[in-house]
Amino acid sequence: MKLIFSPSNFLLIIFSLLAVISLSPILAISLGLVYSLFYKNNAQEILIKVSTIPLQIGIVLLGFTISTVTLIPIIDAYVIWVLFFIIFSFVLSCILGKAFGLDTKLNILLASGLSICGATAIALVGPIIKASSRFIFISLAIVFSFNTLAIIFFPLFGDFFKMSNYEFGVFSALAIHDTGSVVGAALAFSNPSVEVAASLKILRTLALIPLILLLNYKFNTNKKGFIFPSFIIYFFVALTVANIFELPYTLIEYLKILSKTFIVLGIFCIGLQSSKIEYKELSFKPLVLALIVWLCVIPMAYFISVA
Repeated sequence: MKLIFSPSNFLLIIFSLLAVISLSPILAISLGLVYSLFYKNNAQEILIKVSTIPLQIGIVLLGFTISTVTLIPIIDAYVIWVLFFIIFSFVLSCILGKAFGLDTKLNILLASGLSICGATAIALVGPIIKASSRFIFISLAIVFSFNTLAIIFFPLFGDFFKMSNYEFGVFSALAIHDTGSVVGAALAFSNPSVEVAASLKILRTLALIPLILLLNYKFNTNKKGFIFPSFIIYFFVALTVANIFELPYTLIEYLKILSKTFIVLGIFCIGLQSSKIEYKELSFKPLVLALIVWLCVIPMAYFISVA
């Protein structure tokens, strides 16, 4: 009984309920940050058990609510730009890393995270190139910091520049690293932005396949396969089911609410990830490299989205 009704668990329940009731990504990540500040060990234990499962469930459920009538024109209009941003970010990261004298493996981790899908790319690439835990930590810490800033400030940016729902969806998908943070920022801006943002970000995540195959060939002498993020596969399964079978309108609306609920819970867990970070261990050069790349990408993503 003492364990169940401890102050840390009580606060966790209250914060989780506040996040779900509000359905606000900004409030959710803020509550996660506050909780991890006071209960660091508890936050880490929760992450071990839960990790990104709520966020992945939310994105899969989102697949049931997206129509190919909307999806195909979005992908057709921006597939070239998505490829351009992936290549530009990766190449620029590699060039800067070489100029800064960074270790090759750290450089690859940063380039992968900044160009494709943040923490997911880093987590998959790290073991393949046999990167040290310190390099993986540095890369994850930088990406987490940028994602947190994006969820909080990108919706304000969109409001300030009076971006449309469609424009902000494109902007967030091109400029933010992690899939969850893209969806979170879009949800904080408006509900219609989420569909556009998720569609383009999922497309961007598919670039993991050629990247990991290439790195696996170069670094992994055992030539073993790799595990592609399963939630992306399930997202496409949900998308296919929803467009083959005509789902009732009420069911789609219910799934939208359920998707938003899980996404917000997932963003709360993103806030908890700050418990893993010891900022004093971060190196200056990798942080500067990542910041330069991001500051180059943000204005480009904006002008492309509003063009």
